[in-house]
Amino acid sequence: MLMTGQGGAAYIAAQQKEKNMAEDSKGSNLVRLAVGAGIIAAGAVALAVFVPRRRWQQAAAPFRAAMELPIAAAIAAWATGLWDDMTAPTPPSFDDMRPFDEF
Repeated sequence: MLMTGQGGAAYIAAQQKEKNMAEDSKGSNLVRLAVGAGIIAAGAVALAVFVPRRRWQQAAAPFRAAMELPIAAAIAAWATGLWDDMTAPTPPSFDDMRPFDEF
């Protein structure tokens, strides 16, 4: 079977079509994100407005008691150390798998 290069044009056209579809769906994704954020914000405001403060205090009492335990301090210290390790500055890594030009 001879390769004439005829399929290349179809492949490029398919890539262009996918790119156009991705750009078209980007706008709807942003709208979905904005609507979702609005719903979450409305729910948070509704909870803050309609749930009495004493109910929040009653619900938080067991968490406050748990925070006084030594294990809570150990977990908080571990999480802080983990956060520091994950956000520490690192040198850039160039692992883009391109072939070397030295050969």
